Amino acid sequence: MTEGTVIKTTNIGVVTALVVNCVEVVGLGVAAWITGSTALRAQTAVNAAEVAVVVFLLVGVLSSVRGPDERHPLGHGRERFFWSLFAALGLFLGGGGLALDEAIRSALRPEQVHSYTLAYAVLAATAILDVYSLETGLRPFRQQASDRKLSSRAFLRRSTDPALVTIVIGGSCAVVGAGLAAAGLAASQASASPTPDTIASALIGLMLVAASVFLVQINRDLIGGRGVAPTTLKEMRSVVASQPGVLDVPDLFAVVVGPASLVVDGNVIFSDDLDVPVVEQTIMRTNEELRRRWPSIEYIYLTPVPAKSPRLARNHGDEV
Repeated sequence: MTEGTVIKTTNIGVVTALVVNCVEVVGLGVAAWITGSTALRAQTAVNAAEVAVVVFLLVGVLSSVRGPDERHPLGHGRERFFWSLFAALGLFLGGGGLALDEAIRSALRPEQVHSYTLAYAVLAATAILDVYSLETGLRPFRQQASDRKLSSRAFLRRSTDPALVTIVIGGSCAVVGAGLAAAGLAASQASASPTPDTIASALIGLMLVAASVFLVQINRDLIGGRGVAPTTLKEMRSVVASQPGVLDVPDLFAVVVGPASLVVDGNVIFSDDLDVPVVEQTIMRTNEELRRRWPSIEYIYLTPVPAKSPRLARNHGDEV
């Protein structure tokens, strides 16, 4: 899947999530006010925080599509990582924090829940919307995982599009949260006690805290210049080393610089009997093969070096 396709599909998922969350905030807020349910208030707070989260994601997606300039020669792809990190922190503070605050308040000052029919109806409606939003985000997610021949679970940690991962994680939490809220309401109705409803709110908060911690770790790695998996790097090295006239590839690395965007840099030792035009043709052929195998590679810098290159010496600790 090309970077343009990734951006387009992520845009659809982000916009869908924004519309769905705005609608849900209104519906859940009204239902929480009428019923007095702590779990519904928690869900309202969560969805309100989700609106802010999705706005951050949308800013990141739109910022990251700008092309290279003098100050950003590799483009603005990492803008998406920056704003997605804010989204993850917003999910932690706005979603998990508010849900846990509601649970603590309810535990200290319990309030009886009423109007259960309305609460169930609103939760059912929001669950349907959440499932639709989640499915919209899962389609490109599954496609990208399939393109890289990875399971959805493995791709969740290795994806280079944190906006899409945030949509999937946030949507999953919304669906599970609706189920927890419904279960809490049912238990409170059966026991005539607000305690199960309070517990459901606490569980929703803890779930969102765990999700936000996971998302923060992903964005931290991407902002820090995450490389590709060792197996992928080994395959890239093999492609370069298999070209005619290449004696060795002593130094090669690939760094994520944007969603579905990689930079590959390396030193290549060529046979001494090759002239400059042949070396240039070999490098061009190698670049084409690398891009064919890994379409996400946007920039490639292969440098012909003698058997002992300065950078190779530094990597082995021979120089400081």
